[in-house]
Amino acid sequence: MDTPWDDAFDNVVTESFARDVEWTKMSSEFTDVGYREGITAGKEAAVQEGFDAGFADVGAPLGRDLGIVRGRSSAILGFLISAPSTMLGVSEEEKDALIAEAREIAAQLGNIRYSDIEPRDLEAEQHAREHLEMDNEEMEVSEEIEERKKMEGVEDMLVRMSAGENVNAPTRPTAEDVLKLKARLGTLCARLGLSIGY
Repeated sequence: MDTPWDDAFDNVVTESFARDVEWTKMSSEFTDVGYREGITAGKEAAVQEGFDAGFADVGAPLGRDLGIVRGRSSAILGFLISAPSTMLGVSEEEKDALIAEAREIAAQLGNIRYSDIEPRDLEAEQHAREHLEMDNEEMEVSEEIEERKKMEGVEDMLVRMSAGENVNAPTRPTAEDVLKLKARLGTLCARLGLSIGY
């Protein structure tokens, strides 16, 4: 036989059960959100730390070094153009040859992009390959990087066409080319009796 107390008990149990289910659901959702936010914050912190280290140890020193060499080559070219050959202690023909050498060095340095001389991060590449192999995926290049490479290719082709060079010739400079240009600049400075400090 049902009593009014049975209905009241059933309502209390149902409400209690509903509260427990709701509490469990809310707790689970907050835990999931907190976990995702923690993962995101951890990734952001690691990315920022990696960026800071890469910038301080690789990007800034390479960029600064290339900027200094470019500045010195431009200054030497300007000096050669404006200085009379008698002040340089050379003939007009020798002065013209020195200017041609300085122009060529400055032009080649001006053609160098950071992407030409940046060192490869072999550790990061290996790490990415391992993750892709675990997921049976192929390494993808981001659309932004792919678009930048296409644009650089078009720029290179236009430069080669305007210079009358073979369009298919690989002409991107390397870090070794920068070292050779620095050596040529050093030789040019020594010939002029200038010290450039490296």
